[in-house]
Amino acid sequence: MLEYHRMGLVNIDIDLLRTLIVVADTGNFTKAGDRLLRSQSAISLQIKRLEDFVGEQLVDRHKDMRLTTAGEMVRSYAYDILKLNDQLVSSFETVSSNRVVKIGTPDDYAQLFLPSVIREYSKLNGNIEFQIVSDLSINLAKLVQAGDIDLALITRSGEMVGINLTTEPLCWVAKYGYEHGEGPIPLALFPEGCEVRQLATSSLNRAGLKWSVVCSSNQLSPISAMILTGKAIGVLPSRAVPKDLIRIGSEFGLPQLPNADLLLKLAPQADVITQDIGKAIAHGFSAF
Repeated sequence: MLEYHRMGLVNIDIDLLRTLIVVADTGNFTKAGDRLLRSQSAISLQIKRLEDFVGEQLVDRHKDMRLTTAGEMVRSYAYDILKLNDQLVSSFETVSSNRVVKIGTPDDYAQLFLPSVIREYSKLNGNIEFQIVSDLSINLAKLVQAGDIDLALITRSGEMVGINLTTEPLCWVAKYGYEHGEGPIPLALFPEGCEVRQLATSSLNRAGLKWSVVCSSNQLSPISAMILTGKAIGVLPSRAVPKDLIRIGSEFGLPQLPNADLLLKLAPQADVITQDIGKAIAHGFSAF
C-alpha cells in the first residue's frame, strides 16, 4: 500500500472510490458503467488508476470481478469517505444559492421529454437551476467535452461516444392535407452538420429524388411553422412529432428513413449531481 512517510500527504480522487464501490456491487464493468453513465472502458481505466494509486490490485478480473483483500479494505474506507463527502455537499446545497446545471440537447428532444424530467428532479432537489442549451449534436459534443456544459443529448455521428439511450426511428412529417406538386421536394430541416439532416438527404439521393431545403433553423418552432404552411416537409424522431403534424412516407414516394442513435454524454468531471440528473434523463427517456 501507499508509503505515506515517503510520499507525504496525498489526496485520493473520490470519484475513483465511488467507481470501485459500484463495480463491487455490480460485479461487472459494463453494468457499473450503465449505473454511472460511463463507458465500460472508462470504468476500467478508473479502476486501473485507483490500483496504480494504492500500488495494489483491487479487482480480480479472473474471478468474476471480485475484490481482492486490498480491494475490500479500500472499499470499507470508501464507504465512510463518500458518506462524509455527500453529507457535506448536501449540507451546503440546502443553504447556498441554486446550483446551475447546463443541459445541451437538440431542440426537438428538448420539447419531447425535458420538461417532465426537470419537473420530477426538481421535486427531489429544489436548489437546481436548469439552463438548456439547444444546438446541433456536433456542437454539443464539443461543449460537453470541454466542460462548458454539464451533460448533453446527442445524435451519434461518426466516432461520437457516450451512453446509449435508444435507437430512434426517423420519419417524414407534413401538415394535414399536404400535397406535393411538381419540382424538387421542399424540405424544412436543421442546418448543415445535423446528423438527421444528413440521413434524410442521403436517403433522398439514394432514391434518385430531387430535393431543395427551403428553411433551416437550430430551433424546432421555425421548422414546424414552415411545415404547417404546407410548403415543405421535414424529418423528426418518431417520438418528437408534434400533434399538429402527421407522419408521411411511401404514399408520397418518399424513401424509408434509417434510425438515429441517441447518446447521453457527460462532462469529464461530472459531479454527483450531474450524474444523478443524467440518470433521471435516462430513466425519463425510457419511459416514453
